[in-house]
Amino acid sequence: MITLLLAAVPAMVATAGPISKFTSTARAKAISFKVLDDVEGMSEAFEGVFAGLGGYQLVHSAGDERSWINLRYYGKTTDLYAATMEAGPGSFPRKANDVVEWRGVVKGDRFTPYAIIYRLEGTDAKARGTKTCLIVIKLARENSKIVGHAQGANEEAQAKAIADKARPSAE
Repeated sequence: MITLLLAAVPAMVATAGPISKFTSTARAKAISFKVLDDVEGMSEAFEGVFAGLGGYQLVHSAGDERSWINLRYYGKTTDLYAATMEAGPGSFPRKANDVVEWRGVVKGDRFTPYAIIYRLEGTDAKARGTKTCLIVIKLARENSKIVGHAQGANEEAQAKAIADKARPSAE
């Protein structure tokens, strides 16, 4: 009886609530990476494809001192450029580091993501420095979209709260 109870505890814990997993957009981790030399008027243009979770791939694109993530789900790419530039802090928003946080749930031994969070930075002319924020993207296959951003002292908790609101109710 105790053995059955102890065996059931890991399964209950595994489905208890949202967790985070992390992937990287470091160039060395790319599935493919190409420098786009012939893009007119764009400096430092590139496109890197990186492993994601739950059937998604991250497409880290850059040009003209901006960079952003698009999502690819089984060959269909969602273009998030305009929404990212609108939500980004300051001028020339760009991905600030190589970390991408995936929010999701575990059922059995399977992780199912429902949102990603990543950091953007932009130039702040007034402060003569940079501003950062966390961008939150709801995963909905080819209909994935930015659902919010968080900035400031509590930004990590706020970004997770925004992401967790995007969690499908059936989860």
